[in-house]
Amino acid sequence: MERMSLDQTLAALHNFPISFMTPSRLNTTWYEDYCRGKATVVFERFEWSGYKAFNDMMIAPEFYQRFLAYKYMLIAHLDAFVFRDELEQWCSTGYDYIGSVLYNGTSWDRPSTWLRRLTGFTTPEYYACGGFALKNVNAFYQITKRFKSYISVYDFVQRVRHKSAVVFDDLFVSRHFPKLSSTFRMAPKASAERFGAACMSLDAAGLPYDLNDDKSLPFGVHGWIQGRALWAKVVRRYGYPVPDDERRASPATTKTIRTSQAV
Repeated sequence: MERMSLDQTLAALHNFPISFMTPSRLNTTWYEDYCRGKATVVFERFEWSGYKAFNDMMIAPEFYQRFLAYKYMLIAHLDAFVFRDELEQWCSTGYDYIGSVLYNGTSWDRPSTWLRRLTGFTTPEYYACGGFALKNVNAFYQITKRFKSYISVYDFVQRVRHKSAVVFDDLFVSRHFPKLSSTFRMAPKASAERFGAACMSLDAAGLPYDLNDDKSLPFGVHGWIQGRALWAKVVRRYGYPVPDDERRASPATTKTIRTSQAV
């Protein structure tokens, strides 16, 4: 199923350079052979291991510094599915961050304490998932560089309070970046809903889409493999033989990053 995601990304976004984000010691021969002739593909290697390290990199200036030659990057994990090529359209909106709207997930909401109200760190309009997300590269580079100490202190406090807690980069961005920088532009929910969806449960009733109408679907979705009971029939309409059983696919060893030139 991850191969289906990769096939669709290559088919829909082959006009753009595609970078795989990989650990430095990973053998990428299979990916090189599989993608040959389908798109311009390169491999960006990083010294990282594990889920926490990935989250840390997504809010680190060293990551975005590598991509400053581009104005925007589209991050698409191997459990994301791109329905059509709308990349240039979304780049032209001028937002610094557009993430897939997280539906049916409220466990990250924080109580509205007097301190949060005083500092302005209240619950955002929505949480934007980073597994399928568009980012202004320079904006992310500047804010992660300027507030690097703040991010480090926050990470330390979370680990002390919650004992080895992972700071999920997309939740952190949704909550903190618009407050840390008055110039940081995060897309409103109404726009983000047309961009992407990330479902934490299989309740289609809470979605603003008609899953039987392809024109109703967003640009892409994140987590369709985990929620395939919801998305399988949609993916099948794109020609992919999604199995009916509930067996889990093997975990991915890479995550995929999409980059586009300035529009």
